[in-house]
Amino acid sequence: MLLNRKTFVASVAVTAGLVLAAAASAQTGTQAPPPTAPSARSQAQTPPPSGLNLTDAQRDQIRTLREAQRKDAQALREKMRAARLQLRQAMRADVPDEAAVRSAAEALAALQADQAVQQARSRSQYMKVLTPEQQARMKQARARAAERAQRAQRAMRARRGAQAERQMMQRQRMMRQQYLRWWRGWI
Repeated sequence: MLLNRKTFVASVAVTAGLVLAAAASAQTGTQAPPPTAPSARSQAQTPPPSGLNLTDAQRDQIRTLREAQRKDAQALREKMRAARLQLRQAMRADVPDEAAVRSAAEALAALQADQAVQQARSRSQYMKVLTPEQQARMKQARARAAERAQRAQRAMRARRGAQAERQMMQRQRMMRQQYLRWWRGWI
């Protein structure tokens, strides 16, 4: 009778251990990081690379453009902040109104579209100030920067994957140790 009880307890313990290990491994699945979108500030207000050899007139033109665009971008950011707040409030209402959430989301989307247009317009205006050779150098510099960003993002994903794997192995080790402690208590 005592042997049957120990066998039963052992089989229940093994089953519980397997279920917990499966649940732990299912919870540690890696997720890809959200795509990063460049902000208006990073695109519109970054100075051109120093290797362009800008003339004083070009520097003055770019400075003037940047100042005008800074004011426009600030006004747009304030509108977007207010739109995000309105959307957040509509979503967090005790009884969310679908129409209010939709209209707030559409307003925010329209402002984001305006921001994209503003960024494209800014870039176009900057490029018009540059000579064809400077434009070619600027395009090459941007391509190199995009390539570096992609390499950094891949490296970050790889580090996250390795970190998630280490965490999963640590959880499994802890589960085995807990199981052994529990099992020794029954024996």
